[in-house]
Amino acid sequence: MRRTAVLTATILLAAAGLTACTEEQAYCVDLAGFAAAATNVDPQVPADYAKLLDDAKKLQESAPAEVKDDWKVVAAFAEKAQQAGTNEIELARLSRQLGAVTTAYKAIATQAKDACKVEIPNLS
Repeated sequence: MRRTAVLTATILLAAAGLTACTEEQAYCVDLAGFAAAATNVDPQVPADYAKLLDDAKKLQESAPAEVKDDWKVVAAFAEKAQQAGTNEIELARLSRQLGAVTTAYKAIATQAKDACKVEIPNLS
């Protein structure tokens, strides 16, 4: 009976460890897909941010805690840029947010390189 309890506890702990690893690996795989899609994005063309919007939202949900808020900033900006389209007034307003977006994106890039070994392209 005691041996069965120890074996069960060992299996449960191993399964918990595999789940955490799998979630991180899934994030890293999604991040690699984002990196590939972001290669052809021109930060001066707001319509290009639409290409990244779905991936950014997905990554915002699955991101580790240390960059979750950074993904929120990037996803919100991409969404606003998509909505602005070619509206010059809205684009001018958005340009004031580029500092915060750049800071968030750099934090994401650093974490991506360190934790996932994924290089995401610069958007500047």
